[in-house]
Amino acid sequence: MDIPNTDGVSEMSRLKSKPILAAAVLFGAIFVLHATVGATGDAISFLYVVPMVVVAVALGARAGLAAGAVAFALAALGSVVGDLAATPLGYFNRALVFLFIGGLVGRFADRQRALEAESARHFDLSLDMICIAGFDGYFKRVNPAFERILGYGEEELLGRPFIEFVHPDDRLLTEEEARAISAGAGAVEFRNRYFDKEGRVHWIEWASIGIPDENLIYAVARDVTGRKAIEDELQRLSQRDPLTGLLNRRSFDEALEREVERARSEGGRGAIVIIDLDRFKRINDELGHAVGDEALCHVAETLVANVRGTDTIGRDATGIASRLGGDEFALLLPEADAAGAEAVAERLVAAISDAPLRIDGREVRIGLSVGAAVFAGMSSPPAKELLAAADRAMYVVKAAGGGGAVLADAGA
Repeated sequence: MDIPNTDGVSEMSRLKSKPILAAAVLFGAIFVLHATVGATGDAISFLYVVPMVVVAVALGARAGLAAGAVAFALAALGSVVGDLAATPLGYFNRALVFLFIGGLVGRFADRQRALEAESARHFDLSLDMICIAGFDGYFKRVNPAFERILGYGEEELLGRPFIEFVHPDDRLLTEEEARAISAGAGAVEFRNRYFDKEGRVHWIEWASIGIPDENLIYAVARDVTGRKAIEDELQRLSQRDPLTGLLNRRSFDEALEREVERARSEGGRGAIVIIDLDRFKRINDELGHAVGDEALCHVAETLVANVRGTDTIGRDATGIASRLGGDEFALLLPEADAAGAEAVAERLVAAISDAPLRIDGREVRIGLSVGAAVFAGMSSPPAKELLAAADRAMYVVKAAGGGGAVLADAGA
């Protein structure tokens, strides 16, 4: 036979018995005083309000009304025992006062407990992470969502500075935001990364406000790891050509504008290379667009493979290779000079011509026409002029039959 768990009931009974016992002692002491002080006892009878309020605050409106009734009974009995003059109207008014005060205070207490219980339910059941943190850098209270999302128990979270759970790359940002919140900056929203107990990274979005008078920060947080992944993918797709994965035209133009501006302001240099496939239309017409797409992807892979890690470029070349559209590609070569740009262009032409593409057992030969243009320092022309110069150089090769590279003249 199962034995019911009575621990909760016993604890509740113990908590209720304390105010009742205290009120009983006060009621008794006031009754003795009321019955023995003589003529001033009638005024003293209103001291019964004190234990009555104790009961009402602790146990609610019903208990407050009951305590009001007890207070009236003791007040009436004390008047009789003390031989104090009282009229029926006086007794009636006193009863109304005691019952009104007991019921009103109890009702306020019930309402306050209901609001606290509602707040506690929202706190405990919220899918969002809700916490209270101190200006000392420690969590003071966390709701169960923290354990559900991060895997740490409440004691673990409260026992360590919250900065220890933050990704190292985001700690400086988090400390700056915490200082701003502590200084009374109002509501602050930001994102950072937290490690869960298994070492996985979660992107957390915070809305926080500090209360300097309390030295506390109140915050609501949400795990946005999934949303961040979608945002990153959308950002990548907005910058990349969907077929080859290279930068699209808009992103390339923006990168070129930045490099030209950097060259002018810092005295740097660079080059751009425009690449066009030879006889690509015939590949599409004779072998189909699927083969044409494979040829474009093959060229994109070759561009990346032959530029990454060279002495010409001091950064990852996949970030500055672009498909401008159709069968036209471009490379941005930061810090390249004329000799470096020519070397890259000639290497690309050789790589494509020396390694024909094989599709379904058939050999597909692709040629490249390449034009390059360089820029340096304050004399760097606008990005549009650079593109036009490299494009003209490419068409010089194209007009000569393709399969080569030309560097644009400095004044072209």
